[in-house]
Amino acid sequence: MMTLKEFGEKLKELNQAYSALKRKYKKPKTGEIIEVAGMKWRVLDKLEEGYLVIADEFYGKDREFDDSCNDWKSSDLRLKLNTDLRKKIEDELGKGSLVWFERDLFSLDGQTEYGKCKDYVSLITVDEYRKYRKLLPNTDKWWWTLTPCSTSCNDDSRWIAVVSPSGNIINDGYGNCSGVRPVCIFSSSIFESEEDDE
Repeated sequence: MMTLKEFGEKLKELNQAYSALKRKYKKPKTGEIIEVAGMKWRVLDKLEEGYLVIADEFYGKDREFDDSCNDWKSSDLRLKLNTDLRKKIEDELGKGSLVWFERDLFSLDGQTEYGKCKDYVSLITVDEYRKYRKLLPNTDKWWWTLTPCSTSCNDDSRWIAVVSPSGNIINDGYGNCSGVRPVCIFSSSIFESEEDDE
């Protein structure tokens, strides 16, 4: 037997799922800006499982990467994006609207100590930045990547690659504040199917 509170929560979840089914976005092209969950997102790529996007504006205030380390897996910023922002997106689009995707924590100097992880909401890597640079205009402030400059095996757990306002990659310490441009993959299911286009 369900309590009234449990029933209310279940009803809210079903309403969100129904709203997500009703609301379909037009299929975007690479480089286009789409608005999802009250934010503008730039489409970087069409992948098999969905659309790789980056926030075209900065998410909230400038933030620290972490208070003690340059490893994305354990960073405060990763936790914040994968809880608060993920919830905001899923509240609007429904569960399943974000694709869980692998992140490579390969350092600028070639260290693999931090390995890989998976996120729903993440930051761009330096390699991805280089790949999609032509789609990313300069901004008016510094912003984080998740790529460490080196790792603790080289006695360097402080420095992380950031993008400068002019688009250069520079090193910055994890405790400094920089802009945050989240990256995620929106599931193909939130976009109109080929049949819908006819």
